[in-house]
Amino acid sequence: MKIRTERGHVIDVYGIYWVLSVDRICTETIFLGFPRGNGGLTPYRITGKLAEKVDIVDSAIPDGWVYYYSGIYHRHLIEENLLDDLLEYDETAYKRFLEILKSEGQIDEDFY
Repeated sequence: MKIRTERGHVIDVYGIYWVLSVDRICTETIFLGFPRGNGGLTPYRITGKLAEKVDIVDSAIPDGWVYYYSGIYHRHLIEENLLDDLLEYDETAYKRFLEILKSEGQIDEDFY
């Protein structure tokens, strides 16, 4: 899955989750993108009051994603307990996830 930000950057998405708002009326949808050189996963709110304008470039959800709590994620984020660490920009988790994605051919070898 890929999105394009307002600035024109195309970002690979490796997680989607949903949050019930305080008023319990509206659900927010948040994509977890993996921008080049950012050091972790970045949330992009696409619905709700704080929504960012993003365009969905590729809506296909790849094989191997798994459901976990209130979202779906690239399976290695869950199987290797990388999700929280990548949200906190942990360097070791970032390097490990890069290694996984490169070995699967999901990103270019020069992605950093």
